[in-house]
Order: sequence, then structure tokens, then C-alpha cells
Amino acid sequence: MLKRTKVMYITILILYFLLITVHVFLGIHDASGLLSAKGNISVGLFFALQSGGGGSNILVDISQMSLLTIIGSAFFVYLKNNNIFSNVQQRIGYATFLKQSLKNTFGAAAILSLATNLYEMFLINWFYFPFMYKTNDQVYLHAIRSANILADDLSEILLFIFLSAIGWGIFAILVFSVGLYIRKNAFYPIIGPLLGLILILLPTLGNMNNLIWHTFSYAWFFFSLVAPGQYTFISQAPPIKPIFAFIIATFIYLAIAAVLISVWYKQKIERE
Repeated sequence: MLKRTKVMYITILILYFLLITVHVFLGIHDASGLLSAKGNISVGLFFALQSGGGGSNILVDISQMSLLTIIGSAFFVYLKNNNIFSNVQQRIGYATFLKQSLKNTFGAAAILSLATNLYEMFLINWFYFPFMYKTNDQVYLHAIRSANILADDLSEILLFIFLSAIGWGIFAILVFSVGLYIRKNAFYPIIGPLLGLILILLPTLGNMNNLIWHTFSYAWFFFSLVAPGQYTFISQAPPIKPIFAFIIATFIYLAIAAVLISVWYKQKIERE
């Protein structure tokens, strides 16, 4: 990777984590005075700062939709679109090009998601209140999470962080599969936010009081994939368990990506 490109990546990451820092400290400021005898107050703040929480921020959401999806794939999209390097794809083979691209795309998004959540926990632990995990805390977790998955604080956080990392990796693959058809590099960073916004707004096209539409929409809803357990529709209980919605969303997003990648691959092979 070129030195200037590395500097650009590092600068973007610094700005991103600066945004996360401001986001967390604003959450800490808003939560000041809410301390109680319950040590899991920090657990509540952590989930409040996530997408769908009371302290979530649309700028953070959009930044993640863009950065997490391109951090590991932007170079490969640039490689695809640059005539100077076009022979690289043919020399190593399109299959190898795709395998390396997909591995980097998923890995970078998952790692950055993991790093983001752990960094948020670090800031909360040191500048707000130490995490004190409790077991069998279903009532409290349900109060801070619209659709909590487990009844144990630590397990709930670890599962959320793990699933969120996988979810962002899968969404990044979907964005990359769309990016294969984009010939202008400048348009690639906006695919993530645009696609995410579409997936968020699509459920509103139907009747959310209809159980079938409600269930179908929740199963492929964007935040069911990247923030499982954080969202419900019109304050109703989830029609299916968040973990099942996450699994279904995973298959749907990967299936769409697989179709797009397969079509692109076949087109390239046929043109040779």
C-alpha cells in the first residue's frame, strides 16, 4: 500500500475514534447524576450508546456505515477501477482477487467494530463507573434493551459485541458486492450509508401492524444484523427472537452478496 494511502487511512481512523470519544463523553455527561447502587449502570450506558439506544447518534451510525464497510475493501475497489492495475486481477485470477477482497473486507469491518465497542467500554469504565456484571438480571436488561437476548450482563455484552462484529463484516461484504459494479471510486464511500438507509426505511413501506410484514421486516432489518436486540418496531415486542432475526438476516445479506459477486465473476470470465 502506498505511503500516502497509509497516512490517509490512519488519519481517517484517528478522526473516527475522536468522534467515538466525543460520542461516549456526551453520553457520560447526559448520564451524570443517574448513578445508583446498581453497578450495572455502566452496562446501561453502553447499550444506550449503541444504535437504537437512548443515546445513539445518527452521525456515528452513518460514519460506521461508511468507514466499516470500506476500510478493508476500498483498495480492492480502487484496484478494480484503475486501468493501470487492471492486469493484476487477470494475472492472479479473478477468483483469487475475490477471495482476498472478501477476506480483507470482512476481517477489517469485524475488527474495527470489535475495537470500537471495546474502546467505548474502556472509556465508560474509567470515566463514568466501573462495570460490575450481574447474573439473572432480566428485568434490568429489558429496561435498557428493547429485546435483550440473555439474562446475564456480561454474557449479553459479549454476545452483542461478537454478533455486531460479524454483522458489520457481513454488511461490508454486501457493500463490496455492490461496489464491484461501481466504476467511480468517489461513489464507493457513500454506498454503505445509502444502502443502510434503504434497508432501514424499507419496513415503513408496509403495514407494521400486520404480523407477516412485521416478522419479515424485522428478519432482514439492517439493525437486526449489526445491532441485534437494540431495535423493535412501533414499541412492540419483536415478532421473533433477536438471535433468530440475526441468523436470518445473515443468510439474506450473504445470499444477495453471493448473487452479485457470482454475476460479476461470470461477466469477467466471459469477456476474457
